[in-house]
Amino acid sequence: MMKLLAILLFTLSIVGCGGGSSNSNNPVDTNENTSGNTTGILTLSGDDTTIVGTQLDTGYVGTSLAAELQPDYIAIVDQASSVTFTPPNLLTPNIADPNNGFVMVVMDDSPRSGIKGISMSIIVQGSKLDYACTTPVATFIECGTNSIALDIPNKIITFDNATVINTDTNTILTIDGSLTWSGNGNGGNGGGNGGTVTELEGTWSTTCLYDDYWGTYDTGSITFSGNTFSSFGVEYSDSACTVVDESYSSSGTFAIGNSMITSSGVSANEVDVTLLTMDGNNFTYTYYDIFRIDSDRLYFGDTDGEYDGNSVAKRPIDLDFSYPSTRD
Repeated sequence: MMKLLAILLFTLSIVGCGGGSSNSNNPVDTNENTSGNTTGILTLSGDDTTIVGTQLDTGYVGTSLAAELQPDYIAIVDQASSVTFTPPNLLTPNIADPNNGFVMVVMDDSPRSGIKGISMSIIVQGSKLDYACTTPVATFIECGTNSIALDIPNKIITFDNATVINTDTNTILTIDGSLTWSGNGNGGNGGGNGGTVTELEGTWSTTCLYDDYWGTYDTGSITFSGNTFSSFGVEYSDSACTVVDESYSSSGTFAIGNSMITSSGVSANEVDVTLLTMDGNNFTYTYYDIFRIDSDRLYFGDTDGEYDGNSVAKRPIDLDFSYPSTRD
């Protein structure tokens, strides 16, 4: 599944900030997060300000404290929009106007990745401009040393000459300023674990495994809670997993289906996975996988070749035993 998520990150052309209605309800927070309406100003400088303006129309911050080894992160949206939180750490931006608005996802470094990053989409009159950076630099641009200071418990984030690159044109925007936020809860959805506990419940991690599809070495983790999941992965160009190429994250829901016998003769279960966010972008996409648990090892389907999981008919018929995840 982690491997397929990395493939989808590069192959899906439908990634974008999804629609939705603004929701101002702020229920009691059950995950010690501190989301709420923003106070403060974020300014922009750079050539693209002729299109996007010199100030972000910040309205609401949704926060997610780290689940297991995954990072703290927040989603900032415009004043008309909202952010929905689903435990353990799923944030879904709900963009009120699909033609005008913005969403910025800021990821703090975690013990596993050591990477901070910004992924931002600004929509102006129906045209979407995408920006990104990581610290240390990966495939985008260096955000800047000490350029991002995120403190979720104290409800503040500060940008100090944080630089992001337009992923289409390579123009640079610089972000400065601070935001604070008040209130508890998370943008209209707070309680519950998202469904009945399944055999996948918990966090599963991969440690520096070779991905023959992309020719990279990966680390990552995926957390299942009820019928929701969230994942984070990092790709490296070296076998020691020290030189970062790319990072990616996703979240969504899943439904376990029937049992089956794979082409190699072992039992597995069908699972339908619906992505709701990828790298902070809000959209819906369902793919079709299989899985098997052997003690503390989790295996997903072999998606190389014809059975790539993009339809029910193309659900994998065998497991990828070269790419296991281990229960934390």
